[in-house]
Amino acid sequence: MFVADLHNDIVQRAMIGEDVGKFTKQGHTDLSRLIESCIDLEILIIWVSTIDKSESAFQKANEMYDKIEDLSINNNLVDIPKDLNSIIENKKNNLLSIPIGIEGGEAIENSIDKLFHFIERGILYFGPTWNHSLDWVSSGKDEFEKNDRIKIKGLSKFGKEVIHTCNENNVIIDVSHIGEKSFWDISSISKKPFIASHSSVYNLCPHFRNLKDEQILEIKNSKGIIGVNPYPFFIDPNFKKKESNYVKNIKKKLDQIGINDINPNLRWIKKQHYLQKKLTNIVPSLDLFIDHIEYIIKLIGIDYVAIGSDYDGLDCLPKGWNSCLDHIKISESLDQKGYSFLEIEKIMGKNFLRLLENNFK
Repeated sequence: MFVADLHNDIVQRAMIGEDVGKFTKQGHTDLSRLIESCIDLEILIIWVSTIDKSESAFQKANEMYDKIEDLSINNNLVDIPKDLNSIIENKKNNLLSIPIGIEGGEAIENSIDKLFHFIERGILYFGPTWNHSLDWVSSGKDEFEKNDRIKIKGLSKFGKEVIHTCNENNVIIDVSHIGEKSFWDISSISKKPFIASHSSVYNLCPHFRNLKDEQILEIKNSKGIIGVNPYPFFIDPNFKKKESNYVKNIKKKLDQIGINDINPNLRWIKKQHYLQKKLTNIVPSLDLFIDHIEYIIKLIGIDYVAIGSDYDGLDCLPKGWNSCLDHIKISESLDQKGYSFLEIEKIMGKNFLRLLENNFK
């Protein structure tokens, strides 16, 4: 079975000095655990949306890219594939593929030349926004929370040029995090399949990060895929209230974590590691995650579903799912539901290979 996971934020940990190339006891992943897990392909994410305004997002994104390349160079069991054939060869040779995606258009600093720079470095997919809207594209969070105060809603002329450039150079567009207006602008001009790398179902859990039925149908129309996200906030409509009440009891401890750290990313990661252990007491069952997978299957068919774990970008996962070593539990749960091996194989990774075949045509 080929297993692909569409979104992983481990590079944030590497950037604050953690050695994620070896086994660690915190977070969801490291190269050691990923290699040991059932996963054959793990997409590592460059994300610079929250850096200080005095810093260059382009430079920081390149530093993150360099860090991923260093991880690959220093471990002979992983490889950064540049195309579909490399991914297939890596599977044959028992190598973990770690292709690279960008989440948030800040990295290109409103420059097509800088977008081409990352294309030449080999990015697999490009997500126009994280939670922050840019001059040329609106985010889901901003469209939801301050719809009447966004400078631009949807894509600008430059935004459309970004989409065309990605299409023409076989870079997949990722619509997780973008606003509905941006989504429909992209769908109207994209000539290639697009994906939602880590999103779930709005009708089951009405969160602005989730996809409405008409969006799910449109991703199918593009021949894309949806990487279902297991974050309890995105799969369980009751979790927000439950988490809010629970965190009140540990607020003093949370407030103290990282209080002396200047680096905001370091503070965030320390709190995340703390919550990853604490919130296991209240997280929903894996069955709720499977419900989102099954909802999409019933709506558009099994050929358009994948997994986007968002490992190391989350402060909790469903019950019993503590790290990438538990990734196989998705397959086991689907098996218990009566899905065949071939059907499970599609969800776990084969659908992603089909997407790549379509994208590189």
